[in-house]
Amino acid sequence: MIKNRFVLIDAFALIHRAYHALPPFTASDGTQVGAVYGFASALLSAIKTLEPEYLAVGFDTPKPTKRHKEYLEYKAHRVKAPEELSLQIPYVVEMLQVMNIPMKAAEGYEGEDIIASIILNAKRSTLNANLEFIIVTGDLDCLQLVDKQTKVYSMARGVTQAAMYDIDKVKERYGLTPSQFVDFKALKGDPSDNIPGVPGIGEKGAANLIKEFDSLEELYQAINPKSEARNPKQIPNKKNNKKIQNKLNISEKLVKILLENKEQAEMSYKLSKIVTDAPVEFDLERAKIHDFDKERVIELFHKLRFKSLIPRLPESSRTNNNPPKLF
Repeated sequence: MIKNRFVLIDAFALIHRAYHALPPFTASDGTQVGAVYGFASALLSAIKTLEPEYLAVGFDTPKPTKRHKEYLEYKAHRVKAPEELSLQIPYVVEMLQVMNIPMKAAEGYEGEDIIASIILNAKRSTLNANLEFIIVTGDLDCLQLVDKQTKVYSMARGVTQAAMYDIDKVKERYGLTPSQFVDFKALKGDPSDNIPGVPGIGEKGAANLIKEFDSLEELYQAINPKSEARNPKQIPNKKNNKKIQNKLNISEKLVKILLENKEQAEMSYKLSKIVTDAPVEFDLERAKIHDFDKERVIELFHKLRFKSLIPRLPESSRTNNNPPKLF
């Protein structure tokens, strides 16, 4: 165990990744549990590899989020989760319950919002100044949360491999700081979440623009003539475009595209930004790992036919894992 290390897991990011990556797998009663197995395997790998002192899990809820209200097309292209996946979620919850791992969710917020809010609240207390946070997830959206205290452990190739992102790793991959990651996504968009971005700007172009101008806001301040600051929709005439191009080394065509899609870029920024004000209360002491009834977990794993995972279970700090005998 590494003292003061707090690992937070984005449940649905891993569940969905496991569901699509692993072959069908059934419990003893014939129920599909492949996603549960993948999640359990990723969870146990994270516990073994990261050796946290504290552990918690953030969940999505079925209700629409604030992002859906901002943009009706948010994730609209995604097909509804198949019933065989939905039926597996209660098993994930049961497993976390018997492992005594706290779960948090709030209507209108996604798992990553829950995690970010827990981290921010923890940082506000001087008692937690020495905490190190590691977010375990299946995508890279949380890179925007990376800082001196926070890293992202992103699962790849299903849930069998992972990469750790700190500030330097984010810079190495994108040439950007973590705080610029939202600006970057606002320009390039995110097809997986149906975030539009700016048409024609891909990953390389978005990274170059943010490297040059530092942020989305500063980019638009640079390309918007002062006379048009009050009306972002108004497009500069060709003469103004050429002046901007010569000064900033951006093509006339790109300036026009950026200005035409300013509102869309700003909306994409809002959709990409992980919020930190989700209404969640959290007791850090309850997140201490290894305090669980190991026999109950083993019983559940037998029921789910997860026998191969049993040897990977961590030891519990409980001196008596069995319920007391009455007779």
